[in-house]
Amino acid sequence: MRSSAVSLPTYGKPLEINIRPSRQVASLLLAIHLTAAVVISQLPMPLSSRIIILAAILVSLAWNGVLFWRRTPKRLMWSREQGWRITDRKGVTRDMELLPQAYLGNWFMVAHFHTPEKKHHNVLLARDSCSADGLRRLRVMLRYGTPKQ
Repeated sequence: MRSSAVSLPTYGKPLEINIRPSRQVASLLLAIHLTAAVVISQLPMPLSSRIIILAAILVSLAWNGVLFWRRTPKRLMWSREQGWRITDRKGVTRDMELLPQAYLGNWFMVAHFHTPEKKHHNVLLARDSCSADGLRRLRVMLRYGTPKQ
């Protein structure tokens, strides 16, 4: 039988999560745009109008795909010594402060951070974005707070 004291060191250990863009979120983004395209193609309007709207949907899909890729960080780290740090897709690492509000759902979670300059960053992590252990540890930290010194 394991005691709760055994799990405490894991809670206080540094956390490093390598993040990959979620296939589930990308599939949802694609499904939303495809649904819009199917609906527009069936509307009783001139062909030229439908083509213009379909082109706008395609541009929206491309733009949202680029934003999704750029805004998904490469790595999320926490340690008692350095606090929270996020590395973006370009390899730039920034110190962050975790904000108290977070969304913790069954399929994904959203953590809110801000830089020392008070610029906000939201990190969306779906179940397929990182390892199950990293996601579990992050969920505990977001729910109960980071360990105190």
